Amino acid sequence: MRFKPFLITTIIIAGGCTQFTPRYFTASPYQKSLILYNEGKTIEAKEKIFEIKKGESDYKMAQELLLKIDRLALKLAERHKDLGEEYERVSLYSVAAQEYRIALNFDPANQLIQKRLKAVEEGRSSLQQEKEQQQPKEPIKVKKTLSPDILAEEHYIKGVAMLESKQYAKAIDVFEIVLKLVPSYKDTENLLAIAEKERGELVDIHLKKGIYYFQKEDLELAIREWDLVLELDPFNKTAIDYKVKAETVMEKMKDIRERSK
Repeated sequence: MRFKPFLITTIIIAGGCTQFTPRYFTASPYQKSLILYNEGKTIEAKEKIFEIKKGESDYKMAQELLLKIDRLALKLAERHKDLGEEYERVSLYSVAAQEYRIALNFDPANQLIQKRLKAVEEGRSSLQQEKEQQQPKEPIKVKKTLSPDILAEEHYIKGVAMLESKQYAKAIDVFEIVLKLVPSYKDTENLLAIAEKERGELVDIHLKKGIYYFQKEDLELAIREWDLVLELDPFNKTAIDYKVKAETVMEKMKDIRERSK
């Protein structure tokens, strides 16, 4: 999808990217929500969107932005929930609780995450309880507690497999768990550095490709590249910012076309 460079530049400047500037204070509620979203302030952005009433000119675009915010929030909540469960499985309850709290910031009404958090705060595993409930009742056996070294080895093997299959983001998460279990375990620090380096190089490649397409006004291809970046690094602010700018341009151009009919 191609647009005139001047029009793209004008739209981006109008959207702004810094909160609490004269441009922000004079912006419409929709423009303010874009600025806040671009700064990663999703809760504040949603509050501004709710100020836009049905029938107002920006209402449709505001609702579309709201959907994007909700999708992003659910994705981030799921990621932190998954990390929390990984920590919970190896009995790192305090670290698991941190991840669950972050997840609830993105998805406050998620009852499963609330349940997970309550359990680990009480020093128990909801995952183990669910597993026991699903299995047929058997004579009670004394559960053996695995040593940190055994757990570290299990995750180490898993991390190596992920690294070899180029699942760098997952490998990084697993290697970090290994080091929390047993600091300086084998060559985990070295493997973690390799995974971070490989991920960083891929992120850089796709980020630059996206910017190249953006400058060439191929917005759909640009967004595709930034989606690849966010698969590798979900919190990459540069990719998020550029993607929002591209989507904003596309939405405004779509609105211009509809109004000109």
